[in-house]
Amino acid sequence: MQFSLLKSQGSGNDFFLIDIRHYNGAVTDSMKKQLAIYLCNRNSDFGADGILYVDNSTVGDGKMVIFNADGSEAEMCGNGIRIVARYVSELLEKPQVIIENKTGIPYPLNLVEDFYPELTAFELTFPKANFDSSNFLIQNNGTELIDGLIPELSSTIKFTALSLPNPHIVAFVDDIVEEDLRALGEKANSSPQILPHGVNVNFGKIISDNSIYVATYERGVGLTYSCGTGMFATTLSAVNNGHVKKGEWVTLFNKGGYTKCLVNNDLSGRMIGNASYIYAADINFDFENNNIISSINNGDYSHETGAYEKLLAHVNELS
Repeated sequence: MQFSLLKSQGSGNDFFLIDIRHYNGAVTDSMKKQLAIYLCNRNSDFGADGILYVDNSTVGDGKMVIFNADGSEAEMCGNGIRIVARYVSELLEKPQVIIENKTGIPYPLNLVEDFYPELTAFELTFPKANFDSSNFLIQNNGTELIDGLIPELSSTIKFTALSLPNPHIVAFVDDIVEEDLRALGEKANSSPQILPHGVNVNFGKIISDNSIYVATYERGVGLTYSCGTGMFATTLSAVNNGHVKKGEWVTLFNKGGYTKCLVNNDLSGRMIGNASYIYAADINFDFENNNIISSINNGDYSHETGAYEKLLAHVNELS
């Protein structure tokens, strides 16, 4: 089966975008899973954190269906949805679009001109966050966990749990050690007695009253350069803990660059971040034999790649 791939990234979180709208439902969930596992393999000629499938929507301009590198399907992706928004926006030639996620939530997104020189960026509007974690975290007391312990994971680290609508736990630490985050993320995602559906684990380090460094162990992926919903979850948790203020923009630095987030009084909010293209390719995939019969590189976006390298250099200067 022929597919056109668009390799892309949002804050270093990289994906293949595949528009499946013209296949009229012929691309099944099992095929989406198979493609994700094959194409996202970092030991192959491709490699990514996931695949963004663009489908038809009844409530917006397009629908984002995301499959992680391990073949699991995610409810939401804050970095990925900006990429889908750019793709749909350019097709429709309009700067504001509405993109639906797996759970049917319509997310408004709009083009932002001044995020960083020569980079395309979009602003995502989040609905009110849900701090009722009873649907993903099994606890003995109550339905909310705000700066509290999960004894099965750690006897010292305190977490805040919330849904966006994908599940997150957030902890603030003095120093972020990737191996500690990896170990905790692996433990959290192999403990079905407390987290039956797994969870995204975020470490935040407060830099100032308007900047935070964030690292995420993403469910279905592992350690990532960034996680869009993880950055917004960390901002919400920082507001709850008094580290940052509502109504003010906060810069979220990460291994892949940065985004900017703002939390409203009702705990809804906004995020601004890049939506960048890396290269385009066409492949002919053999599902029966699980391999690529042929692939053609249709060109790269070296101008965008170069602009993002400048952003990363700028971030390194700041840190």
